[in-house]
Amino acid sequence: MRERGAVIWDPYVHTWIVTGYAEAVTVFQDFLSARTPSPEAFHRMGLPMLAPAAEVMRRQMMFMDPPRHMRVRAACSALFSPVRVRRMEDRMREICRALLEDIPEGSAWDLHAAYAEPLPAMMTTEIAGLPIQDWRQLQIWSDDFAALIGNFHQSTSEGNRLAESLDAMTRYITDVIAEQRGREGSGLIGALLAQGGDDPLDDTEIVANVIITLVGGLGTTTNLISSGVATLVAHPDAMRQMREDPAAMRGAVEEILRFETPSQFSGRIAPAEVVLGGQPIARGDAVMVMTAAANRDSLVFEDPDRFDIRRSPNRHLAFAWGPHFCFGAALARMQGAIAFGELLKRTTTIELTDAPLQWRENLGLRGLTTLPVLTRRAAG
Repeated sequence: MRERGAVIWDPYVHTWIVTGYAEAVTVFQDFLSARTPSPEAFHRMGLPMLAPAAEVMRRQMMFMDPPRHMRVRAACSALFSPVRVRRMEDRMREICRALLEDIPEGSAWDLHAAYAEPLPAMMTTEIAGLPIQDWRQLQIWSDDFAALIGNFHQSTSEGNRLAESLDAMTRYITDVIAEQRGREGSGLIGALLAQGGDDPLDDTEIVANVIITLVGGLGTTTNLISSGVATLVAHPDAMRQMREDPAAMRGAVEEILRFETPSQFSGRIAPAEVVLGGQPIARGDAVMVMTAAANRDSLVFEDPDRFDIRRSPNRHLAFAWGPHFCFGAALARMQGAIAFGELLKRTTTIELTDAPLQWRENLGLRGLTTLPVLTRRAAG
């Protein structure tokens, strides 16, 4: 697609597709985010059961524009600031060590299910102010909502299942909000309950933004870890550098984010008539930034298909850009660095089995469903 131009029209999805880095930055910086389908749109598609999902999405900060966007984002950004994230490092290492305590020796195990999935799920559940023992059910609900926003089409049977999942998750979070209201709540829910002053957030807004935070924390960070390990196994020299030089970890996480971008695309709306990548775009046109493609733009990244943990500069767009830059970026980077570091510290070798890699059926969120590996434990 990029060979045809950095911006092209796709008649199938009725959207401008952006694959160029510079054009992606412009879209992230200047275009509108209020792009959710209306309840009526789901009715027209023959999926009336998903109409409630439209109401949830339009209350989520990732689909908002200023000033409403900042009203919600302020509380979340404060909770995920770099200073607060550093305070979470000890807890992160504690969970890592517990999960890695019984690594099998000489037999295959699913690193995705045993490590990459529970690790960020436990952390994000606690940060959200939800009971950590519920992380597995929250993971299932979160994956369902991710499937709703990450794919273009749903069957009627799939739509019914996703609607039931969203209803169950909404009722669960609403009950937690009711339990925390009137006292000093914990985590993200407590922060959102305290936000607003004379214009507090209502329950539907809090529920919606807890859901999208769970999708980001449980889904994309899981994908970062499991896809990252698979990438490192395919590049043993990079893995060796990370074992020998802890200072290489930061660059490795950034390169994994660029090379195996967890969030593949992001949609926007043109705010006015504009020329982008040589294409005239009308006000109100839908625009889709293919983030993973922009992260391999050869005009910005030298030899972009080469995995290089020493790459510098490496200003990838895995966390987007501009007003909607991911407020959880510091947390995701910390989780990735500690997850890889603790795993490499406790193993001398990591190899894939002969089983083929299985990828999620989600166009927007790229990640594995399993990662069978053989590992050899480090002494001590």
